[in-house]
Amino acid sequence: MGPTTAPGGMASVIQLLSANPPEGWRASTCNTFSDRGLMSKLNRWRIAKKEIKNGSFDLVHIHCAAGWSYKRKLSIAKVANAPVIFHIHSGKFDIDAKSSLSKFQVVCLSESWCKRLKPLVGDSISVQNPIKLREVSGNKRENFTLLMGRDDPVKGHDFAYSLGLDDLRVTGVETAPEGVTALGWVSEEMKWELLSTAGCLIVPSKFEGQPMVILEALSVGCPVIASSNIPDLPDCVISVKNDEKDAWLKAISNPITDGLIDSVKKHDIEIVKDKWREIYDSIIDSSASTE
Repeated sequence: MGPTTAPGGMASVIQLLSANPPEGWRASTCNTFSDRGLMSKLNRWRIAKKEIKNGSFDLVHIHCAAGWSYKRKLSIAKVANAPVIFHIHSGKFDIDAKSSLSKFQVVCLSESWCKRLKPLVGDSISVQNPIKLREVSGNKRENFTLLMGRDDPVKGHDFAYSLGLDDLRVTGVETAPEGVTALGWVSEEMKWELLSTAGCLIVPSKFEGQPMVILEALSVGCPVIASSNIPDLPDCVISVKNDEKDAWLKAISNPITDGLIDSVKKHDIEIVKDKWREIYDSIIDSSASTE
């Protein structure tokens, strides 16, 4: 359950996990997202809450960001008639939720996030985001820099524009300064074409959890330069502070190109779904033993 129809990484995770359930499990999705204004968002929340309250499930797996997303998802978790997994994706989760989440299995994106969030959410377990590894056909990379992400200050668009790159292409935005190509939201096919041909991907975000776009880029051999604000980056990703423009320009001119695909093999959906099977089965076994 989560923003299944939203653009962005959390929806990609939900779609991939629901399309590839663990052995012995079947999955359905419940959408909590609407982009049609406040009343529509509230209505979507009420519908999702009713679906979870009245549905017949063995387990409810909730995907959550922070802020209002957390509050809405928590209210839904409380009415579920099945064990709940509360899966936190946010890179800026700062809510004291330890008591509120005590009845649920909390999941974070990495061991470091488990440690970082322990004072706020209590004990949790880590499961990395999944990707579906694709065959790389050896596409020739071009001399453009790619930035992918919603039009939000946290994604660092203004900083990227300030670098004055010769050919910067940006998805998720409809307008951009002169000299920058604004591509808007692109199709899945176009996303993969861009990642397969870009000279590099830049991710100058102020904070992130475990960005799917970085994993997806590496999976097709696209070099990545990312903000040092993003934790748990593979060694092949060049990490740069957001106030060091010269370092960004140097990294973009000389990105790391070796070991990219190997660095994300542990994120393969076939590996990740087996981890989820262990968690799901353990929760069901635990619930059965207490009945």
